[in-house]
Amino acid sequence: MCLPQQRRLVRYHTLANVAWLKSALEEIKPEVLPEDSPAAVCDPIAIPQGIQAPTPHYHQYRCLQGNPLSCSLSCQKTAEDKPASCEHCYFPTLLPEQGQLVGKQGQYQIGCSVGRRGIGRLYEGMQLSSETPVTLQEYLLPERYFSPDEQRQYQEAFTSLAGLALADGRVQDVRIVAPLEAIADPSGERCYLITPATDRSPTLNRYCAQHGPFDNHTVLDILNQVLQTLTFLHQQKFTLPTGQVQTGVVHGNLSLESLLWVADEKERDGFVYLTDFALWEKLFDPALVDRGQPDRQQDLMALGKVAFWLLNGATLDRYGQPLNPRIDHDWPNRTYAPLKTFILRLMGIEPSFDSAEAARKALLRLPPEPIVSQWETREAEILPVRKAWYKRVLPILITAMILAALGSVGWLLLRSRRPSYANSPLPPCCLEAIDAVPVGDYVYATPVSAYWHPLFKTSSNTLARSTPTLFDRLQALHPDLSLVAHSTSSVEDAIATIQSGQAEFAIIPLINPLSEPLPPDISATIIAYDSLVPVVAFNYPERTKGLPDALNGEISVSQLKQIYTSEIDNWQQLSSFDLSVKRYWPNDPTAQAIFTQRILTKPETLTPSPPHPLTLHSETMPTLTMLRWILQDFENNTIGSIGIAPLSQVFGQCSVYPLALTRKDSSVSPLIFDNGKAIEPGSDLCDRKGSYHPNADALRDGTYPLTYPLAVVYPFDNTRPDIGKKLAELLLTQESQAYLTSMGMVSAYPLYTH
Repeated sequence: MCLPQQRRLVRYHTLANVAWLKSALEEIKPEVLPEDSPAAVCDPIAIPQGIQAPTPHYHQYRCLQGNPLSCSLSCQKTAEDKPASCEHCYFPTLLPEQGQLVGKQGQYQIGCSVGRRGIGRLYEGMQLSSETPVTLQEYLLPERYFSPDEQRQYQEAFTSLAGLALADGRVQDVRIVAPLEAIADPSGERCYLITPATDRSPTLNRYCAQHGPFDNHTVLDILNQVLQTLTFLHQQKFTLPTGQVQTGVVHGNLSLESLLWVADEKERDGFVYLTDFALWEKLFDPALVDRGQPDRQQDLMALGKVAFWLLNGATLDRYGQPLNPRIDHDWPNRTYAPLKTFILRLMGIEPSFDSAEAARKALLRLPPEPIVSQWETREAEILPVRKAWYKRVLPILITAMILAALGSVGWLLLRSRRPSYANSPLPPCCLEAIDAVPVGDYVYATPVSAYWHPLFKTSSNTLARSTPTLFDRLQALHPDLSLVAHSTSSVEDAIATIQSGQAEFAIIPLINPLSEPLPPDISATIIAYDSLVPVVAFNYPERTKGLPDALNGEISVSQLKQIYTSEIDNWQQLSSFDLSVKRYWPNDPTAQAIFTQRILTKPETLTPSPPHPLTLHSETMPTLTMLRWILQDFENNTIGSIGIAPLSQVFGQCSVYPLALTRKDSSVSPLIFDNGKAIEPGSDLCDRKGSYHPNADALRDGTYPLTYPLAVVYPFDNTRPDIGKKLAELLLTQESQAYLTSMGMVSAYPLYTH
């Protein structure tokens, strides 16, 4: 422990690469790698360490510490306690604590400085009207670099560019720190960006410096997360603060400093958020000559560099020279070979990817890294051991025999009239992998107002769509194939159109796939799972109690029936809340039929359509409109509204809370966290997006009472075109399953996760 801190870190990280020493190193980690003390958080001198040194800026200001942005002497203020200039170099000082900023959305109180990041300085802050914690990011246009005209020009550009919102109005968390407001200081030298409190999370630069190099598995996970976010950024339509709509946004500033590691206090895994977009950051860098928009390839190359540095836990070698990914010696010995090749492709050293989406698909196809025990690793370091030939071949032979036996059983069951379920451990990779796709014009049936139909239909105007559908992709691959939708009044009518020859297939939910067999001349292949969920207004930090708390996050099937048959008109009949009940009802007839059969009708008297009295007591509207009204009813009218909506349309938003359903003392939640635990009323689903997902097991096995499979239904007749069966194959590829799960559905494959 007598070594200097930096040498201790290097020595510790070097030994951390020896697998059998990890347990011992973990015990001494608190002594070797002490965490930052709480007192250091607000201390301007305690600049967070990183594996990459910050870039110095503003050299024309002769800072005594060599870097004005990080200078600890810049905290001096004038007597009026207003922002001033440093008395030594005249660089703008830190903002005064307890000062206030005034923006269009309210007033903000300035807290303590939490250091520099990139080209700006960060402060704790609070929006005074709501007492919501925020982050204040300060950007500078100092007079020695920017003329008054340039200051005014860049301030105007900043307030018109610093902000991102989806053009269609959706609120969706894809791990991006989106600005809340941009403010230009009248003095001309300063600009302020208001962002969520998440923006103060540690950067990957700092986190890696504290915890050492990342292993292959963690780097793979980080790449998957960031590529998923980049795919979203590069393809979606966004509205800028000026109202201008822009298709695709390039981050342009990806680095160890602009990627944040956001982790729950109780969880070891983290989520990577993107911040500090070049769209506005580039305005304040005095060293930039070209302030034009970067291209998408720059994002991929920058991400590759980040992954390379995280694997090393450093950006420089032991001689102080930059690590070079072209030199094999500069890669850690433990680097997984397919991961190394993938990173080299990101950086363009190997053949590059066409897009973030293509890169992510390639990442998901990487073979899993072999799992080796610590003892085997230690033996391998001493003497490589090759297994005897029979030990290598025998498992393959046994697997082949098991698959052959399962194939025989499957052939005997092929004539069953129940729908086929996906049991293969790994589906084909992509649409291109499916051959013999028929050509020609084909009609397919879908129930009217089916919420899933936009996911499959071919867009009539591809330029108007921000994300191509599966059918758009299929159309591009097979220009001679045309699929035309035909609306029907119900699921039964959709099946009837197939039997009559009006349609060749249908995409429909199977309301009761086990108890109600399909007609003998109809087959079906399940492609995904979804569910209806009862939803109520969500809790907010400012509102400590709400309906989710009062109901303990759940409702029984019988209580739900009593609500929708008007036997319960006040929540006080179920809880301590004295609120009137208002019911909402989906405008999708198929969803109404599912809810009616599962909840409202006795099993022995099933009816194919909802009873008319129900609609007299419920308001019918589209799902997204329903969610807004449920929240407004509670906040503005003090009404306890409840609605029924598809889980795939509820997943990813946090204005309503999906209730768990109980039956026979068994409670099942439709959403669970990555650790398998069910969400609870106290769970902050707004800040933890990406850490939870649909309860796949409960949806696949029907444990959640309102679940149902979505299937391709086609004729069991070899004299008719096989487009329905072939389409089912196409929709069961990894590419299609990844698309459907990204839309909130559950994959048809029990063992497949994208």
